[in-house]
Amino acid sequence: VAAATPVLDLPTTWPGAFGAYKYSKQAVNINLGTIVVLLLLTIVAGVAFNLVFKTLGEVIGFIATALFSASTTIAYLASVKGEHISIGQALSQGLTFWVRIFFLNLLVALSVMVSALLLIIPLFFVVPRLALASYFLIDQKLGIMDAYKASWESTKGHSGKVWGVIGVGILIGLLMITIIGIPFSIYFW
Repeated sequence: VAAATPVLDLPTTWPGAFGAYKYSKQAVNINLGTIVVLLLLTIVAGVAFNLVFKTLGEVIGFIATALFSASTTIAYLASVKGEHISIGQALSQGLTFWVRIFFLNLLVALSVMVSALLLIIPLFFVVPRLALASYFLIDQKLGIMDAYKASWESTKGHSGKVWGVIGVGILIGLLMITIIGIPFSIYFW
């Protein structure tokens, strides 16, 4: 991680999901290019392996995207710490967590699938409780089960806040799609 920028002005109390956006935007802007490229690599790798190798591609894509997932998490963490990180640095550091992130993602995916099989309601409790697992694994260099448990414990009583952040992310994504989509629909209409 390269030279640090001034420490971010983080809130001392929960500002609400929309209020948290202000702070996350401030942090993400530090490494916006790196994060966007890593997210695009994650999507492209998943789609490309799926198209080329069909069913086996889903498995290969899941394995390959673990590297980009780890690297993206590293870039987000660097941003929150006010540090700049290049794509190469994020990928290099991501390699050290690749296997553990793969198995953690597999464990989280299995937990979510089992909760979904229990008729949806438990899914709404499980997803937010495991949302921070990869951050604990990388930031605190925890093992797979320790990161899983740390996420579960740290989000206890805060599921609504996590869903609020997820909801704001979805709303912003939909807004961006709409803003980008309007000129295209006018042009192709």
